[in-house]
Amino acid sequence: MPPDHKHSLTPLSEEQLQPTDPSPSPALAYLNTLSPAGKRTQSTALNNLAYIFSDGKSSDALTFPWHLLRYENTSGLSAHMVDIGYAKATINKHLVALRRVLEEAYRLGLYADHNDYYRAAGVRSLRVESLPRGRSLAMSELEALISACQSDHTNPHLGIRDTAIISLMYACGLRRQETVDLNLADLDLDSQKIRILGKGSKQRFVYLSQEAVPAIEAWLQIRGRQLGPLFTRVSKGGKISLKRLSPQAVYYILKSRQKQAGVASFSPHDLRRTTITDLLEADIDVLTVSAIAGHASADTTRRYDKRPEDTKRAAAEKLRSPYKTT
Repeated sequence: MPPDHKHSLTPLSEEQLQPTDPSPSPALAYLNTLSPAGKRTQSTALNNLAYIFSDGKSSDALTFPWHLLRYENTSGLSAHMVDIGYAKATINKHLVALRRVLEEAYRLGLYADHNDYYRAAGVRSLRVESLPRGRSLAMSELEALISACQSDHTNPHLGIRDTAIISLMYACGLRRQETVDLNLADLDLDSQKIRILGKGSKQRFVYLSQEAVPAIEAWLQIRGRQLGPLFTRVSKGGKISLKRLSPQAVYYILKSRQKQAGVASFSPHDLRRTTITDLLEADIDVLTVSAIAGHASADTTRRYDKRPEDTKRAAAEKLRSPYKTT
């Protein structure tokens, strides 16, 4: 018999879902701590959770009574989401959102008994083991991408901007959102470093190599030194505005240059994977690489490692064996 999905999770009752006197929104308090990209992602997750915990009667996280959730409501969430087809990694993202919004409800004083909060928020993430996704790009592929940009004679300004974007994304291991969030004020070419706003509004400084600086300087010569977004829009006629690019625009830029360069398909995040892999292959310690990438844990950095199997095989050959032939 097919599973009865409702039996794996206890939703709030209709009475609990009735509107009450306005109170601070834990969901809004949580979302306000996130970067623009994180806010979009976790807003969707919270709306999904509101729908699940209300048995389909609400999908508005901002008005959902999170403080009424108890252990009997939250304990069955993971099993329920598995039943209805969510991937484990996606479930874990929802669990992070749940724990954080309940924490905000507690901080706002909406839980009368702190034990109710601790029990409800005590849901554990699922263990996820999967092969790393994506690929790393060879240096020849990176050079082909830059060459495609520099060969853009129909719109040279666009080629100069895209050269700077690709060079900086690789040099600093940037995410798309981090790339478009950069402002001119974040750049310090005298010290060859840049300030990056990462996930969770965490800031980090990354240093630029000597080879990456000229690409940025060439873009600034045509962009100008007006304060505002570092990477801006360029019209078909080559006119530069101070309007900020979107993460989707970066996706299209890379996809267009990939086709022009004739390299195999890759995702924008593969540039970041390539940076991390190349740093590890250069024997930079994993903690330093983790700091450059803005990872909270070195374990996350290790999952990005795309060094080929030949590297692992060569490492194995360096070990002596206690076994001797007779």
